Amino acid sequence: MSGHSVHRAPWEHLTTDELYDIVRLRNRVFALEQRVTAEDFDGRDREPATEHWWTGDTETSVTGYLRLVRPAAAEPHPADSAAPTRVIGRVATHPDHRGQGVAGRLVAAVLAEHGHEAFVLHAQQYVAALYERHGFVRFGTPYDEAGITHVGMYRPAS
Repeated sequence: MSGHSVHRAPWEHLTTDELYDIVRLRNRVFALEQRVTAEDFDGRDREPATEHWWTGDTETSVTGYLRLVRPAAAEPHPADSAAPTRVIGRVATHPDHRGQGVAGRLVAAVLAEHGHEAFVLHAQQYVAALYERHGFVRFGTPYDEAGITHVGMYRPAS
């Protein structure tokens, strides 16, 4: 995976080219491949505490992406655990780079920076094992979101 640098920026520090490449990847994966019809741009991208994380190389500007946001007031999490302070979402990997550890590398980078905080995420069930390798555990019952089975996942602060 040489050449796949991990980058991070808040909204106001994204260049127009970085933003374009992020939007293009999210559109390709969520709208075109997965046929998600729900609005991708929910206003959370621009919040001051939101962090945009991505990998890139010289051939494909953005090979992987995830968004880190603060949880909503009623963010679901296991009843017997501390409320999460971070939520991982919008995880996407360019089709040409799947199976190369791109998403795992992004999750590891986020946890290296913020692992002292509790996390929650809502994983597509078929990729839940990726997050389990990083200490996340499933909670609740699987549910349908945009026609795709999802499962809640939690990782306590370290």
